[in-house]
Amino acid sequence: MKHHNKITYHWGVILIMLFISTTVLAKSSDEFAPLHIEADQLEIHEKDNFSIYKGNVIITKGSLKITGDKITIKNKNAKLHSVNINGTPATFFQLNDLDEAINAESNIIIYQAQSGMLELKENASLIKNKNHFSSEHIIYNTMKDIVKAGSQTSANALKPPRVKITIYPDEKPTR
Repeated sequence: MKHHNKITYHWGVILIMLFISTTVLAKSSDEFAPLHIEADQLEIHEKDNFSIYKGNVIITKGSLKITGDKITIKNKNAKLHSVNINGTPATFFQLNDLDEAINAESNIIIYQAQSGMLELKENASLIKNKNHFSSEHIIYNTMKDIVKAGSQTSANALKPPRVKITIYPDEKPTR
């Protein structure tokens, strides 16, 4: 029983670190919200510093909501290293302090905690506030608020998928 409590505590701390590190783009209040995880299966590899959640996985914490068929959380030096989300589609949603929505979906989402990079692969879509980006590959730097999109294939590909963007103008102030 004592060993079970140690494992539970260890992974609880790691999961809290996961969601503290996402606060760069999150509402400040999300940091203090409770963490909820639902999955059909859980697999913890304590010695190798990763955990796997499978089957209709739903993770929520404040405004943050992540869903996928399989989510793998990797740690390095007792800190969150990466979160890999696979699904059809995998989704990521969060509000920032300005109540702007960050909404992402694709078949594969990779979040690199230290760099704040959110990478979307295969049928990727990113909606930031009202602006919409879609491509086969999107990289969003959450710390610098930079979006890059386009094909990962070489320039010699016959017809690489196109990037599609819809940008809405700022709303006019009412007088």
